Amino acid sequence: MEFTEYQAANQPKIIVISSISPQPTGAGQVVLYRHLTQATSWDVHIVPNPDDNKTHRWQTKLIKRLERTRFHRWSHDLDIIDNGNNWNAIIANYCKQLSNFFIKNNTVVLTVAHGNGCWAAQRFAQRYQLPLVTIFHDWFPDFPSLHKPFHDFLEKRFQQLYQQSDLALCVSQGMKDALGSHCNSQVLYPIPALLNKEITKQPQTKNDEQISSRLKVVYSGNLYNYGPILAQLLEVTKNHPQIQVQVRGSSPNWPADFRSEMRDRQLWLDFAPREELNDWLASADVFLVVMSFDPALRRRMETSFLSKLPEYAQFGKPIVIWGPEYCSAIHWGRESDRALCVSDQNPSVLVAALEKLKDSSPNLKYYGQKAMVASRTEFDPTIIQNKFLDHIRQLILK
Repeated sequence: MEFTEYQAANQPKIIVISSISPQPTGAGQVVLYRHLTQATSWDVHIVPNPDDNKTHRWQTKLIKRLERTRFHRWSHDLDIIDNGNNWNAIIANYCKQLSNFFIKNNTVVLTVAHGNGCWAAQRFAQRYQLPLVTIFHDWFPDFPSLHKPFHDFLEKRFQQLYQQSDLALCVSQGMKDALGSHCNSQVLYPIPALLNKEITKQPQTKNDEQISSRLKVVYSGNLYNYGPILAQLLEVTKNHPQIQVQVRGSSPNWPADFRSEMRDRQLWLDFAPREELNDWLASADVFLVVMSFDPALRRRMETSFLSKLPEYAQFGKPIVIWGPEYCSAIHWGRESDRALCVSDQNPSVLVAALEKLKDSSPNLKYYGQKAMVASRTEFDPTIIQNKFLDHIRQLILK
């Protein structure tokens, strides 16, 4: 991906300073990538991440060295103390190249509240008196392994970043509620890829003759954090006469023998190129969304929003959400009965719900239509992109 360095002087400008960089890879990176590649009327400048380059800073060297030892928690503590200062040199060098760039009433700074780049973005925006736009995709303080005083300090900094952002884009209503009141906080769902309609307009549900065959339930995504609970579900359904659960993802958190069994049964598939992935998704009867029941991850489940949900909705197939009652996905599904929600951790309860759904052609059609409505409204990539740019444009017009 290449962004033009210099375009018409009157174009609005976005300076991206973020540890989460725009790339067509992981969830947070690909969301940023989609937003910025579609911002064709904007002049986008991305400050390179210093972690991608060799550094001579002794602080950074110490942090990286400790990270590979049993003192890795101390490396995370030191990274919090360092406060994103590893960005200073590269930002200073970048500013020299853009000495004639800054037009205060036509420029915003964009960051993602994850990693140390957001602190550098915060300082940069304050120094040049530029509006700061921060995307809150995850509750970052709960990610690094920190000693309690440093975790508390990171919590405080995270909240300060929220309050000092001129625009806060929250991935879910749960994130917005957890962060608290703000003069300009908006909910912006993860933007999905704009899929070819030839892929997504395949038959939405089975007809009465087909409904006697097995219901194909597919899951794509994280198989490490959600590996154990998905293993329980696969164990229950691997010989089920009516339900087939098939999952796709890399490095599942499973014992070696179970991993081999699932691969041999073709119930576990590795990541695939986008075209192959789309064909596989289109073959599903039902999409499964999973969120953790681990009490230690409660806040993460309350605030995050799975990017797979908007992706799945485009296929117009029923969405089944399996997670605790307090998670953001269940809240979304319960509202207007958008999805079939199962909030019991016992996989047998989920299987019973899938059996009931499989035997009901009206319910399959109903939830398929609900998914399609979502894909054309709150999950429509064009609508999400327009909201993203409109919210930022309002800052420039102030």
